[in-house]
Amino acid sequence: MTTADRVIAAARADLGCSESPPGSNDGACVNRIQSSTGAYNAAWCASAVTYWWQKAGIDVSTLGTAGTADLVDRARREGRLRSKPVPGCAVVWSPGDRGHTEIVIRTIGSVGARTIGGNTGDAVREHDRYINGPNTFFIVPDELEAKPEYSTTYWWEDPAAEPVRHELRNSAARREQDITEWVGKGGQPGHVRRGTVSIRRHGKLVPVFTWWSGPRKRSPDWTSPPLATPAAAKRKRDANHDKVSAERPGHILRKRSARVRVN
Repeated sequence: MTTADRVIAAARADLGCSESPPGSNDGACVNRIQSSTGAYNAAWCASAVTYWWQKAGIDVSTLGTAGTADLVDRARREGRLRSKPVPGCAVVWSPGDRGHTEIVIRTIGSVGARTIGGNTGDAVREHDRYINGPNTFFIVPDELEAKPEYSTTYWWEDPAAEPVRHELRNSAARREQDITEWVGKGGQPGHVRRGTVSIRRHGKLVPVFTWWSGPRKRSPDWTSPPLATPAAAKRKRDANHDKVSAERPGHILRKRSARVRVN
């Protein structure tokens, strides 16, 4: 069970909790929720968010509060405001005296979400909400941020290919077989680079750092003063490429700054 699942499960466990008497911000289960912030006999939607986060194992020492405006202020100071919601995060509408906050269960299209919140009609309720208003904020604790997964991968570069990365393989175990296939298709075995790749939650592979799998001969073109025209620079670059390719087949002359890096 993920942290988001635990947040949602904790909130759903309180479905049906209501004020007693109605409109009093009081009652046994309401007081239990309010104990997370100590704000008894007060509006308790933010206390409910704090309580469910805490029950799920999220550190609420910097975000936990009983007020919607204070919740947004704390999130801004901690760098936890996000442009899009994720399951388990808090959505805050119009922070202030008339503000309200709930937990996001899932998004519905681009403008809606299934949410669960306290102090909603004097009770804990689950329903669909509009979340695309101009004064709406999404607060995502660190524990709910998608952590990247890392794996080692290999890829091949072709000096004539655009974009720079010509082929990308996910399995390091197939390296030798992949090299054989690459050479069989006309690729040069020296065009092998290796790096740690972060697999983000949307599935895009992003190099965190890269290095050559073997020695690399650098072209003097990159350290010499720029030539007068792009055409002259291209002629010199092509000449360097032909020279080095003849000496060391398979090595690419490419500016280091042209590599894609994500720190």
